Amino acid sequence: MKVFNSKAAIEEYTSTHSLTYSTPDTILRKFGSWLGETIEIDCKLDASKCQNEDNMHPKHKVPRLMLFIEERDAPYKIESEEVFKPTGAITSYFDAVKKIEKKYCHECGNELSYDARFCAECGARQE
Repeated sequence: MKVFNSKAAIEEYTSTHSLTYSTPDTILRKFGSWLGETIEIDCKLDASKCQNEDNMHPKHKVPRLMLFIEERDAPYKIESEEVFKPTGAITSYFDAVKKIEKKYCHECGNELSYDARFCAECGARQE
């Protein structure tokens, strides 16, 4: 069964494109255009078996999407996480914010992680 490995496509796209000032709509449009761009890939067939319409053996012009089509025995499962993990250009920004800002429990004064919702020492809910 041939499947589209969306996770690999998304990881490659986000590693090479800055998403800092983009809206979700813009990101999806750019990602779709990026997948549809024509690229050249090496032909893995013998010259006699290659049915390249443009007679470009050993290269083929295909949409970038074809790089992420895989042959698998099992159906493809989308593994999505509900936790925000900053990637790309904003990663360094979030790391800097976490290092600068310190958070303390309002009940006992214990130092907490930046995103803690409860104090590990006294159990008080953090606002």
